[in-house]
Amino acid sequence: MNAHYDVIIIGAGPGGYPCAIRLGQLGKKVLIIEAKELGGLCLNRGCIPTKALSYAAEMTDNFKKAKKMGFKIDEQGIDLAMMRAWKDGIVKRLRTGVGFLFKSNNVVCKEGFAEVISEHEVRVEKDGKDEVFQADNIVLATGTEVASLPGLEFDHKYLIDTDDALELAEIPETLLVIGAGASGLEMGTIYSRLGSKVTVVELLDQILPGMENELCANLHKTLQKRGISIYLSSQVVKCDIKDGKCHVKIQQQDEEVEEIFDRILVTVGRKPTHAAFKNMNIETDDRGFIKTNDDLQTSILNIYAIGDIIGNPLLAHKATRQGIKVAELISGKTKQPETGVIPSCVFTLPPLSSVGITEKEAIDMGIPVKIGRFPYRASGKALAMGEIEGLVKIVGDENGKLLGLHVLGAESSSLIGEGILAIDKGLSVADIAESIHPHPTLTEILHEAAENFYKKAIHIPNR
Repeated sequence: MNAHYDVIIIGAGPGGYPCAIRLGQLGKKVLIIEAKELGGLCLNRGCIPTKALSYAAEMTDNFKKAKKMGFKIDEQGIDLAMMRAWKDGIVKRLRTGVGFLFKSNNVVCKEGFAEVISEHEVRVEKDGKDEVFQADNIVLATGTEVASLPGLEFDHKYLIDTDDALELAEIPETLLVIGAGASGLEMGTIYSRLGSKVTVVELLDQILPGMENELCANLHKTLQKRGISIYLSSQVVKCDIKDGKCHVKIQQQDEEVEEIFDRILVTVGRKPTHAAFKNMNIETDDRGFIKTNDDLQTSILNIYAIGDIIGNPLLAHKATRQGIKVAELISGKTKQPETGVIPSCVFTLPPLSSVGITEKEAIDMGIPVKIGRFPYRASGKALAMGEIEGLVKIVGDENGKLLGLHVLGAESSSLIGEGILAIDKGLSVADIAESIHPHPTLTEILHEAAENFYKKAIHIPNR
């Protein structure tokens, strides 16, 4: 038996490592265990490398804009090895930073496969050797893993997952993306900008299911205009690998289409990773995600669970908030008021960001709604940036309470912050409309959308 800790955390991703750091700040003796790399999926194979490549791919559009502005630019192709090294360098720097923060906050970190073997014990296996550690509390932050489709199992050559796609081994001439969720559209956009002819197949009737319909429809048109083909209400019913090509049949309602692709990227979702607690009889739902109470305790009360392992939304910032919450609860801090305001950002070109509820969700809830809109093309700043494709949509109730803010367009992932704060603090649409926004900036688009809510926008007709 090895050392006893106040808390053992399994998983050093965006839920686990902030939990460990906050516990360290609060004077707790903490052990965190990670089987792969510090930072987990998000830092190493998800959010960070994807957004690094998204930014890099966006340069191809910036070159075109620069030419319109008078710059003379010779396009000489892409050095994939250099781009991959740049992306990997960002990941390495951030991963090193997590390790430094552990040391700064007296967090002990061990590499190895961890398994909970009792309510207070965790076994760690590394290179064939086992160690057992004890703790008063255990936090599960084990995340999820890629899910495949029957008949479309990954061979990591022709049928690839997002991990494979992030390696940029090559830019295929043609790429089929199965799934029009955030991962599928982000990777599809990246590969399209880098030269692939991309086709997307989605089972449901809109891209980014669950996000604001009107903005998704606008994004759909923009992606098609930029060369991405999209099949909705469709599925791949057959795939054969012949002569180094993927021969597929796509079922679209009553029509069957046959197409040939160089590679297929499958992005149909993720499934919970159970190995660390498989023998503990911890209660899960019918999809295998851990059930927790309001304090993120599992059915074994001294074992907590945070992040993707407890289900949707599978978002890094949600996991981080939960990790910090658990650290403070374990340390006896006063319980903070709960917030249900969780934003979503999809880094397509242009990006789509949302917080709060959509117009459809409000109507389905029986809420009489009013809408405010403002297009990017009516903004002087957006025109100056060459970013005219986009729309802001504000959803409020008939009394002006702000229910949702949805932004399709350049820098939407930063602009959405105003909506997060406003909804979280119970502000009204009028609070945004009555606040002076600096000129010329993209934030004025939010202000004008709020003014349009009251039919008072200056720079568009208020229909």
